[in-house]
Amino acid sequence: MAGACEAALVAGLAEIAFADHADFEPSDDCYGYLKPQAYLEEIARCRAIYGESLTIRAGIEIGEPHVYNRETAAFLSAHRFDLVLGSLHWVEGELALMGDYFASRTLEDGLRAYFAELALLAESADFDVLAHFDVVRRAAYMAFGLEEIDYRPFEEIIRRVLAHLVRRGRGLEVNTSSLRRRMGGLHPGLQILRWYREEGGQIVTLGSDAHRADSVGASLDEAAAAVRAAGFGKLAVYEDRKPSWLPLTQSTPVRAA
Repeated sequence: MAGACEAALVAGLAEIAFADHADFEPSDDCYGYLKPQAYLEEIARCRAIYGESLTIRAGIEIGEPHVYNRETAAFLSAHRFDLVLGSLHWVEGELALMGDYFASRTLEDGLRAYFAELALLAESADFDVLAHFDVVRRAAYMAFGLEEIDYRPFEEIIRRVLAHLVRRGRGLEVNTSSLRRRMGGLHPGLQILRWYREEGGQIVTLGSDAHRADSVGASLDEAAAAVRAAGFGKLAVYEDRKPSWLPLTQSTPVRAA
């Protein structure tokens, strides 16, 4: 974490939130990995060192919180966070961000299954911001070499996901990790961002999804430009699971993890 904080300062960032993985799917590589007390203690240690020059938020990314709702509820009752990301990695027992996801599916079938499951997550799970909306694009890139996907054939089901976010006051993360993977645009791109705004969405965060210190804050300027192009004038930052607002003219990052 200290390395990430140092990288954030070098990049000129004013605020980050760590968001390590809490995964309850036994097949996931991150299952049983997180030690929440040690994690939060390390965040507190970094705040003591860097707190005068860098705002550090304690976040968490929970995989499939709609499937593991009891585990999620117990976890969030036991630990206090500033930001809870909800994410979808597993669909119908398969990892939806690896090329094997499409081994027995057409592109259309795989995307529809993914977004149908994402709608269930958005409708009922306990989270604040939906992470990497179309991470299934990683699997499509691996399986078919697709750098971009036209989502118009899936507009109805995608808008259903976005409408759930709006109705429940949940946010949408714009994730830049796809740019580092050289696989085209953002997660999600301008097409989905515009649909979110048309549905009444207001809460947008930026995330570099870094995993490594040398990726902290990567491509956040590009993400901010896409958010502006979609018609948004502000970004959200979170404290104690409540959003506050930054004018989009400020390039203050929301999340690096």
